[in-house]
Amino acid sequence: MKQIIIHILDPYIFEITKDPISVTVNDDADIVQAIAAADQIFAQMTKGSFPLENLSNLLQYVWDLKEWDFFVDVGVEVRDGEKNWIALRDDPTLILPPGTSVKLNPDAGC
Repeated sequence: MKQIIIHILDPYIFEITKDPISVTVNDDADIVQAIAAADQIFAQMTKGSFPLENLSNLLQYVWDLKEWDFFVDVGVEVRDGEKNWIALRDDPTLILPPGTSVKLNPDAGC
């Protein structure tokens, strides 16, 4: 098992979390599994009521299921435990190393 830190850079999300969400996932987990784990924690914080209209979870907010990739306008910054940049945008199926910090900005306008 490994720890992954998820930052969702959205004012409505941050108002609820106040801090990044730390998740524990399997050693072979990728970003989708990490965000899904963060969704479980966030759902407990919001008692199942997602703060953005027409959405029901964090994964739906940042991930395009049809393309199996981040939405184009989502900013993605990923660093490993040593602060080295990980090119997750180039390959979102990468296995995340332990201690990874993920910053997702749903409205980056990329």
